Amino acid sequence: MSAATVSEPFLLSSYPESSAHKKRKLAPLYASLPSGSNADPFVTVAVQGDGIHVLDVLSSAEFQTSTLHPAVSHTLGPSAAFSCSPATRVGHNKTGSQTCTTYAVLDSGADVQPEGKGKTVIAWEEDLSGGMSSNARREMKKRVAVTSHTIAHIYASDCIPDRVVLVSSTGGVSIADEELRVHQTASPQHQLPSTLVKHFLFPANSCSFLASHSTAAHRAISVSVLRSGDVLRLNVIGISVESLSFLGECAVPVEETDILDASCSSSGFISVLLASGSWLALTLTSSPTSSLTISQAAEPLRLQNLTFINATRTSEVSITALTSSHVLLSAITIGSVSEVVLLLWDLRYGVLLAQQSIPVPSTLPRPKKHGAILKLQTSPAAQKTGAVQLNALLALLPFPERDTQGDASARSTLLVIPLTVPATSTIAAAMGKANAGARWLSTRLGPNAQAQGQTVRGAAEMSAGARKALREIKAAVDGSANGSTSDAESAYFEYIKQQSKGKAAAQGQEVESQGPLVEYPFVQGLLELVLHAPASAQGSSSDSKTQKVGAYSAKIVTHLLENRMVSSSMVEGGLLPALEARNDWHAVSLAMRTVTDLPEDDIMSLLKQVVAAHLRTAAADEDAMQVDSASVPSTTPALSTFLAQCVVYPSTPALQRTAIRKHLPDAADLTPVLDILDKWIVQQTADGALATSLTDRPEQPTDVPPVDKILAFVQTLLDASFLALLAHTPAHKLLRTLAAHIQPAIASAGELELLCGPLEPFARATAAKAKAQTEAKDKGDSGKDWRRKRRMAHEQAGMAVGLYQVEELVL
Repeated sequence: MSAATVSEPFLLSSYPESSAHKKRKLAPLYASLPSGSNADPFVTVAVQGDGIHVLDVLSSAEFQTSTLHPAVSHTLGPSAAFSCSPATRVGHNKTGSQTCTTYAVLDSGADVQPEGKGKTVIAWEEDLSGGMSSNARREMKKRVAVTSHTIAHIYASDCIPDRVVLVSSTGGVSIADEELRVHQTASPQHQLPSTLVKHFLFPANSCSFLASHSTAAHRAISVSVLRSGDVLRLNVIGISVESLSFLGECAVPVEETDILDASCSSSGFISVLLASGSWLALTLTSSPTSSLTISQAAEPLRLQNLTFINATRTSEVSITALTSSHVLLSAITIGSVSEVVLLLWDLRYGVLLAQQSIPVPSTLPRPKKHGAILKLQTSPAAQKTGAVQLNALLALLPFPERDTQGDASARSTLLVIPLTVPATSTIAAAMGKANAGARWLSTRLGPNAQAQGQTVRGAAEMSAGARKALREIKAAVDGSANGSTSDAESAYFEYIKQQSKGKAAAQGQEVESQGPLVEYPFVQGLLELVLHAPASAQGSSSDSKTQKVGAYSAKIVTHLLENRMVSSSMVEGGLLPALEARNDWHAVSLAMRTVTDLPEDDIMSLLKQVVAAHLRTAAADEDAMQVDSASVPSTTPALSTFLAQCVVYPSTPALQRTAIRKHLPDAADLTPVLDILDKWIVQQTADGALATSLTDRPEQPTDVPPVDKILAFVQTLLDASFLALLAHTPAHKLLRTLAAHIQPAIASAGELELLCGPLEPFARATAAKAKAQTEAKDKGDSGKDWRRKRRMAHEQAGMAVGLYQVEELVL
């Protein structure tokens, strides 16, 4: 058994963007791999405003360079525009010389009439045996034809010699000869208008999802994914040299309509990727009566940490089927440094087998509204046992509908990715890989799917009562025209009341102080509803932020936080960023006290905002006549208050240092923080405070943390930013003052440490006394007669008669 691998991609070619075609909102280029498993490894590229180029993948892989000349090139001029990917067939002529025939569909150009846009097919035949052909000979070998419908895909597969397959944008499949004469066309059986979502073409002998008698009479199998209204359908057609045969049609069980991409393998394993990040795994089978059915092959995955999920950058992802249930996904990661990741999944078992990442090219513009375009494809794999060697083609394209400022150097990049994939999916290959994809998988499920009872692999199930309550809350949130959540709050607290009554009936009245019993998936789905946009606001434009704020319920969030039902991992993107987006600093303060898994990065991000608000307030106070000074929101907490919560919150020093360097790199922002920490140290160490017993210490302000927490935070902050503070001259005085306050306290602590040994018995006695008083108080005893009890114990011990004790002496 060979391990799956994704090798480092290498550059095949790069092309500048045509400004003329960008205005027409056309993709910068189209590229295609051979559609046959035994075809020569040529990549055909149709570049807008340029022409057709046929590139040799093996030569490029050998030299790892993009400077090689293309095997074939046809220049069509700046007016040429293509409407779909081209196709290439390599064969031999009558003299035995190797030839290359290239097919392309034109949207505009010298050979295109006004009525032929998207319908004009052009073909060239080129001799690859060597030498340069004259322009006259090239013109003689060029063929042009106009079809009756627009063309979305064109194929020149090895499995159908001397034939070209044309697929229309409505799902119709046509077969044409080498002279581009259409022989037959097959349309979808149902009468409803349909739109082609995705199309696949397989050699007939490799399609194991069909019965053998269905594939024996055909050379190739066409699989079309069509949309008719809100229904997704799969249409299968058999293609022979002279005819087309309808083999079946069935509905695809997908409820959501926002489909980003789909894949299908020759074994009938289908995957559908949704905009919410859900990835469905389905299987296509045929019955003995040759009817087709699609069923769920495995539980869906829910992806995370990728830019296309629940965002407008829906074009920054692409998937392609490999072998069996193996699927390759390409996307761009979320983070300060974005990367293009290549993830090889076995969806039958939901495990990540291999992955690879590369930096996003600097020549690829990624505007916030649309991002870039990723297109991924592979040629069909030859049937064999063991491991299969494949080449995937990844196209990184600038989005045509974007602002043209600052991206004059934008280029389209083609990368080749060598792959090693098992021929079949086995549990042996999946064993030990359960945690390999943990970074990309989320156990959270969207409120729509949760209300319908769906589950994500590895997620807990929800009871019927919780599911019903979540549906009612969702209906209240979605049905509110002005974003009011009063109905949702009523439904929530009614459910909490019922849960509390049920728990009280089962366990007695003691549960009143423990809070209601609420399921984890219910809280997760509820937070999705009250911290995110309602269903009607998904995908909206500039006013979506206003709608999101309107859907927020502070009452529900506060109740969940007060009862410690929330963890940061329940909210996509983190709890603190979601609360900060709502400007609910009261909930932020409550979360800092009740939530135990808040990331250091999120905490320091909020501290940066509080520091910025503090500096704006200070600047406004110094210059009261400044009319245009920024006003600080009234809900923003004081810096000392929020800093105290940051200091006492449990954290890992290494992660905290990284977060400080990321969010507070400027020493000017650290100065007010250090000033407050210095004042706290003075309060905690002045007048012998270090030697004062905790029980006898006078009341300190509630916003002043313990001295050990303060010193730990100071150490972490200085470790992270000491060089930045040294480079900031105004911070020098503060650093010297801080050292002058800390060093005497350290000396005093060292002297007091010498008393630990002699005073340890007294400290133990004090602790035992405090423990006894606490236990007596819990038992209802006041604890005031502990001396009398101790004296009685001594008297009883003295009255006891031991083995050698003299009881009475008589003289």
